[in-house]
Amino acid sequence: MSARPPREISVLVPPDLSPLYPADPERIGPYLVLGRLGQGATGTVYAAVDVTSPSPGDRLVAVKTLVCPELDEPEVYPALARRLRALSGVDSTRVVTPLTFDSDANPPWLAMPYVGGQRLSHYVTRRGGLGSGKLIALATGLAEALSALHAHGVSHGSLRPSDIVVGPDGPRVMECAVAASPERLRGTAASWTSPERARGGAAAPAADVFAWGALVAFAGTGRLPFGSREPDEIVERAAAGAFDLDDLHAGLRPIVSRALDPDPDRRPTVAEAVDAVLAVWATELAAARTAEEAEEGGETAQRPVPDRAELLRLLEHEWRALEPPARVPEVVRLEGRLSQHRPRRALFLSGTVALALGMIGVGGWILTGLFADDEPEDTLVSEVAEDPSPSPSEEEEPLTLVARFDPAEQEDPVEGPWVFTPVDREDEPVRGQGVPTHDEWAEQWDVAGEPREAVIREDAAVLCAKFCAAPDHLFIDVDGRGTWELTGSDFIDYLSWGPVMIVEITFAEDGGDDGPREIVAVTELFTD
Repeated sequence: MSARPPREISVLVPPDLSPLYPADPERIGPYLVLGRLGQGATGTVYAAVDVTSPSPGDRLVAVKTLVCPELDEPEVYPALARRLRALSGVDSTRVVTPLTFDSDANPPWLAMPYVGGQRLSHYVTRRGGLGSGKLIALATGLAEALSALHAHGVSHGSLRPSDIVVGPDGPRVMECAVAASPERLRGTAASWTSPERARGGAAAPAADVFAWGALVAFAGTGRLPFGSREPDEIVERAAAGAFDLDDLHAGLRPIVSRALDPDPDRRPTVAEAVDAVLAVWATELAAARTAEEAEEGGETAQRPVPDRAELLRLLEHEWRALEPPARVPEVVRLEGRLSQHRPRRALFLSGTVALALGMIGVGGWILTGLFADDEPEDTLVSEVAEDPSPSPSEEEEPLTLVARFDPAEQEDPVEGPWVFTPVDREDEPVRGQGVPTHDEWAEQWDVAGEPREAVIREDAAVLCAKFCAAPDHLFIDVDGRGTWELTGSDFIDYLSWGPVMIVEITFAEDGGDDGPREIVAVTELFTD
């Protein structure tokens, strides 16, 4: 008797889905993991399969494992469970909420709908300030998201442009599961952090309103509202109310100014912010209609002001010109013995089998569904041969070297490629003489090669010591290597505003033949 053919399902996945690392899980809860969607300061997001969904387009889900300093102590887990339960009850198209979660797992995880699109940070940096229609739609959508969270007793706590994905359906807020600590916010998100949060205060609705104001200012001008300064300077400017709204839509300046007030008691509520923004939109629509009628030479008729529902409906059209992110069909085999290595996949493109193991993190993610609980432990696997690894060249550069990164040398600090200069030193760093400035530390290292370019993966593992972490503190081990965990995305953000730094970089083993090499790990080096 011939063997029963394996059961297969088709899943639509992003074409540049990154493969799993050797230490990555093959299953998380009931989900079969396919690849990496990205890594952030609070954990790693994986693409996974929900086999219970009847539609290939809905079988992809995003499962995030939560690993961050805020969850180091066991006493915080009851609060995490309460927060995830509250998030699960949020009914809003503007917030990416959990479909299911396990706060008792090690590490905790949550599954979410997959939402494709571009991160607001990249969208604005590439295109500059948004036009009035998109800006008003963004301001309204973000306020609606915060309103939905606050109605369930949840404050986002650490909202920034990289936590917002924009697509044809408008903006959606992500990264709601864990609010960053004030210490981490001061080091990596000072431009979006309210003064009271920077001083150590808890996440609260008023702090979210401050972040809303900073985000609207950034999206409307293409500039950071408190300037491109070091984190401690930005914190001081925020506390002094020294923001720049010169190029912001004139109608939005009053409400954004109130939102950025250093005193949380003087900031508007989210509901007030929505009303103020919609009033600006109504005025703009009325002016456009009057101008149109004047051009046609007819009499200007008194038209009724659109109601709230009509205003919101018109705003929905502002984002529809954006192209939805592409996805390709992938066939996943669901029978066989679960491999001890990362899942391997068969991809079918236009009827032709092709491998799609991209090494760049996805800008947005979408996940829906639950995996069947009654599947045996050894019945999930997909099988396809992987590309053979090229043999290394005898003249290939080392995988790891020490380099200087200077933000002032970056032509495109957002998209890259990023410029670095190899350095070394013959002596050992002098210890116990006080913490040097970044310039003093960089001057201790000798140039060891010509400047060159590299690509930094958004999910690269980053360990900061001082400058890309919290600048008022030092996080090093006995060898002077950074210990503060961040990601490549955070490091890329740093290269748009921070001072020069000395880091050890590790390149991907494959790649670099057709362009800049790819950095998969960064460790800042420093001294005490």
